[in-house]
Amino acid sequence: MTTRREFLKTAAGAGVATGALGFPHVLRAQAPEVLVGETHPLTGGLAREGNLGKQGIELAVNEINAAGGIKSMGGARIKLMVLDNESKPPVAISTMERFKDAGAVAVLGPYASGLAFVTTQEAEKYRIPHVLDVAVADGITERGFKYTFRVGPNAGMGARTTVEYLGGLTREMRLGLKRVVLIHEDGLFGKSTADTLEKLLPGIGMQVIERIPHSAAAPSLNNEVLKIKAAKADLVIPSTYYPAHSLIIRTMAEQRVDVGAILSVYGGAGSQYRFIKDVGKLADYMLDGNHWYNPKHPRIKGIIAAFEQAYSQPFAYEWMLAYQSAWVLKDALERAGAADRDKVREALTRTRLTDQIVPYPITFDEKGQNPGARTLLMQVQNGRIAVVYPPEFAEAKPVIPVPAWDKRL
Repeated sequence: MTTRREFLKTAAGAGVATGALGFPHVLRAQAPEVLVGETHPLTGGLAREGNLGKQGIELAVNEINAAGGIKSMGGARIKLMVLDNESKPPVAISTMERFKDAGAVAVLGPYASGLAFVTTQEAEKYRIPHVLDVAVADGITERGFKYTFRVGPNAGMGARTTVEYLGGLTREMRLGLKRVVLIHEDGLFGKSTADTLEKLLPGIGMQVIERIPHSAAAPSLNNEVLKIKAAKADLVIPSTYYPAHSLIIRTMAEQRVDVGAILSVYGGAGSQYRFIKDVGKLADYMLDGNHWYNPKHPRIKGIIAAFEQAYSQPFAYEWMLAYQSAWVLKDALERAGAADRDKVREALTRTRLTDQIVPYPITFDEKGQNPGARTLLMQVQNGRIAVVYPPEFAEAKPVIPVPAWDKRL
């Protein structure tokens, strides 16, 4: 016979929030809890990004609970049920069934578009509100779902905003960038971003002369970079994950492929302090249209400091967006006033947040997309990532065209 102590030990070891499972009358008498599911790729190819997302949510939940929990529910604490989806869509599907069975009132995560495509499908089936942290592929919110809510911009929005910024810089700086090569990972994220860029760039006088898809797990991109060199590009736009993005830059430097600028859209490296640490001066002048915080928000420095102290890691947008998604859910839980999935879903549809650390208000349209979300344009300058556009958020002036590799290595 399993004892109460043995049950609780087993459940805790499995990452299950015991407040929602064994002996609820005992635990809830001690402190009311609201069970929230969180699924991220904690192992597998996207483990680094997934663990950052997990840490961002943990930081937010710790702050929420320390400040009194969900006050409309009698100070109920948020209890996270954390499940690793292993960077695999079939496993991600199984995590949603487990959240449903455990009674989770909502789900946060899962970072990647390929994972979110299936977790949102399951959330719709089980009628569980699902607040996405990143997951930019346009199609995720194009299926008529009622339980999916994306806080940040989708791939098309990010591409459109970055092209808008690029057009503004081209006019203001009188840049002669005309010939563009798109290099992108061949999954949902990379393809949808490149599709939008190919449509929009002619509108600012730029021509896509080559489009180069690649596997996100490619061990070498020598042939792809040779194609960039042969194309005589003025501008290279990567849309890919960190390993491939870093490899593109290293290979371009090795082959001395000089271009006017490398400007990524949702780049896996261009807005990462990890990238600067890994490649040193190769990172300088990299431009990236990406998720970012409002550098002028009065609370942002304190939040970044709290994260760095708790996890000994520098700023990364993955944890920042996950952190923000948890606060969006907290606001909805307060207004729902009960741990009821449909009430929480209804509260999310009425979200109106303005004083947040992201550089945009947070609301949701009928598709569950935040229509006001946008990226910013950053550039690595002397080992620091600075916002360079638009002007209302700019911390530095952009350097374009960039120096040749021989002058900076």
